[in-house]
Amino acid sequence: TDEPDHALRDPSDLLLGQADGTFREAADAAGIITFERGRGAALADFNVDGMLDLIEVNYRGPVRLWRNVGTGDASHPRAMGNWLALRIVQPAPNVDAIGAWVQVRVGERILRRELTVGGGHAGGQNGWIHFGIGDATSAEVRVAWPGAETGPWVRVKANEFAVLRRGDGEARLWSPGGS
Repeated sequence: TDEPDHALRDPSDLLLGQADGTFREAADAAGIITFERGRGAALADFNVDGMLDLIEVNYRGPVRLWRNVGTGDASHPRAMGNWLALRIVQPAPNVDAIGAWVQVRVGERILRRELTVGGGHAGGQNGWIHFGIGDATSAEVRVAWPGAETGPWVRVKANEFAVLRRGDGEARLWSPGGS
């Protein structure tokens, strides 16, 4: 049978969460709209610059990696604000602490995120957890570990990669090719 191809030519979506809990479509404005048959996507900081990039997997089409340049351009990327990148680890067997809740306190505001592996059809997250913290120069972080133990609040400087290990009580700085 002949079927209309408009379902196959549906543009990609980039939904940005708003402060009021709603979402705004932004693929066209971000310059990443495509008409491939998208099958999954993931956010990760592929070039370790503190800005989340987007990788998109397509059915019978190329994989696309969209580099985040923030408010800058390809020659001079500029983050839209300060950020934290956190890696949460614990002893085996669940070394990635899947199921933990990470809390980030910036002033009176507390941001929360659960560590999961899944996230959608053919997409997901694992590894570094990214938090945008606006103009703040640091934040306090604590982890509610799997099994109900909650760690202490630990101060982490803005724009750094930090590793929190269960039982350490401190954040350890990480850098590419370093620790």
